[in-house]
Amino acid sequence: MTGQDWPTFLRAIAEKASTHKHHRFGDLYRWLNKDVLRRCFFLLRKDAASGVDGVTFEGYARDLEQNLEDLVGRLKRKAYRARLVRRKYIPKGNTGKLRPLGIPVLEDKLLQMAVTQILLAIFEMDFLPCSYGYRLRVSAHDALKALSKELQFGGHHFVVEADIKGYFDNIRWEWLERMLEQRINDRAFLNLIRKWLRAGIMEEDGKIIHPQTGTPQGGVISPVLANIYLHYALDLWFERVVKPKQQGRCWLIRYADDFVVCFEYRHEADAFEKELKTRLAKFGLEVAADKTKTLRFGHNGGPHNGRFDFLGFEFYWEPDRQGKPRVKRRTATKKHLAAIQRVTDWIQAHRHQKLRQTMRTLKAKLQGTWNYYGLIGNSRRMGLLYNATCRALYKWLNRRSQRHSLTWEALKRLLKHHQVPEPRIVEKRQSVESCQMEMSCCQRMVETILRQVFRRAHARAS
Repeated sequence: MTGQDWPTFLRAIAEKASTHKHHRFGDLYRWLNKDVLRRCFFLLRKDAASGVDGVTFEGYARDLEQNLEDLVGRLKRKAYRARLVRRKYIPKGNTGKLRPLGIPVLEDKLLQMAVTQILLAIFEMDFLPCSYGYRLRVSAHDALKALSKELQFGGHHFVVEADIKGYFDNIRWEWLERMLEQRINDRAFLNLIRKWLRAGIMEEDGKIIHPQTGTPQGGVISPVLANIYLHYALDLWFERVVKPKQQGRCWLIRYADDFVVCFEYRHEADAFEKELKTRLAKFGLEVAADKTKTLRFGHNGGPHNGRFDFLGFEFYWEPDRQGKPRVKRRTATKKHLAAIQRVTDWIQAHRHQKLRQTMRTLKAKLQGTWNYYGLIGNSRRMGLLYNATCRALYKWLNRRSQRHSLTWEALKRLLKHHQVPEPRIVEKRQSVESCQMEMSCCQRMVETILRQVFRRAHARAS
């Protein structure tokens, strides 16, 4: 659901939040009525995994009106109780580690969806432009484009690459509740959120634990709560405290708990990295030491420039055809190697399936990969992934029988027949607006250089 799709009451809330920055919203609980919940029910994923009660989307939809009436009745009587969250562990890349996910029951998902829409209508008006994760009308591609342009034209020379260790599991409830109370003055509404935060978790072995911090990663409401937490803990602090103290330019971009900060001067970047640890510790958070570092990254850095990863892409400098340094992006090496291994293992494990089913699933997998990684400059690594996929198909389809019957030409025809997509760039070339933005960045860079010249001249005169 986008802002344009919101019902009238959500648009009214958003308008009030935009024009009255210090207004605290009351009487939000009454909007959790049958009509709103019905609308939110059809926003849920139909194929999502079920919670501890085993109720699926189709099962709940069979008697939707009665189920909604019963839920609304419990809400009015204040008899609603959050159910246990089912824990599920999934592989985390090719590191061998597991990522814990929390799967609420469908009724909790439904109610969380309604509360999430209200929270977005309020806090979307407060979020800063540096925040891109879990927001309306912005995506990871928007964050990647903004970072590329800022690095190319913003006059920065150093980058602090940062990541928060176990972010979703270490959010402190007391801080989060204080942050929500900055804009919400409805005890019943806030109590709902408290119930979800304190809900017990059922592990895969059946053991039930009661966490004291965090919000389960995988819950419908978790992304917006996590975004609100870092809005106050990081974004506002950087904008109001860190930025005014800098002599040179500095710029922050954040997507969920993954963020990058650009600086003009090395000593300011080093100082920020130290201050960041203290600031996050205040809110119960800790930076991941192996993923947090300061590196040189400027157009005049030459071979001394470093490389860093952001949202699955590796950023680096490389001369273009005219020999001018350009910021380039390609699939991060770890992601690239993991994708090759993952698709090879999948083809090997599913080679016994009917060929049509295998190709249909492979088509969807590759299309999703090209849609995300199809940015300008990433053709080579996408091509390497596609070639590795073809080699795996050639190897394992030929092992479906004792007879080596599939030739390379036959494989090409097979891929074409099933419309398996080849790599393609989905990012559009620069528009007029992006050119204007680059001109604005260039103007800011010139202003920075002039400011440096005047500062040095003043120092010599004094």
